[in-house]
Amino acid sequence: MSKVSNLKEYGHLVHLFDSQKFMRHLGVEITDVADGHCEMMLPFQESWSEKNGSFSKAIVGALAENVASAAAATLTKVDESFSASEYKINLFGTAAGEKLLAVGEIIKSGRSLKIVRSNIYALNGADRVHCASAIVTLVAA
Repeated sequence: MSKVSNLKEYGHLVHLFDSQKFMRHLGVEITDVADGHCEMMLPFQESWSEKNGSFSKAIVGALAENVASAAAATLTKVDESFSASEYKINLFGTAAGEKLLAVGEIIKSGRSLKIVRSNIYALNGADRVHCASAIVTLVAA
């Protein structure tokens, strides 16, 4: 799952992430977490790439929604539940790289609504290319 030292402070996030079987299947790891913030990393796998050898846009979208949900979970109580009701994603080109880095940041956190910005970066060695951004709306479930 992750080697993030403070992840135990966010026990409900661990439970949420563990319940995301698709993310586990892909090999997504949480790499950083703080209040209103989460980062995830996904290594490239040939088996679900696009014809040009880049990450599938479906994978990019799923990662954007999941990192947003995780960032929102850092600001929710254990007994609260939020679910994505809408997201808008802008793809800036192909997501070609060795890994994807997803960064979720809370824009607005309320009792019944959370708005999160997700940025997705393709990583190749030391190079980092911004390949997508999403705005995700989560509502209390």
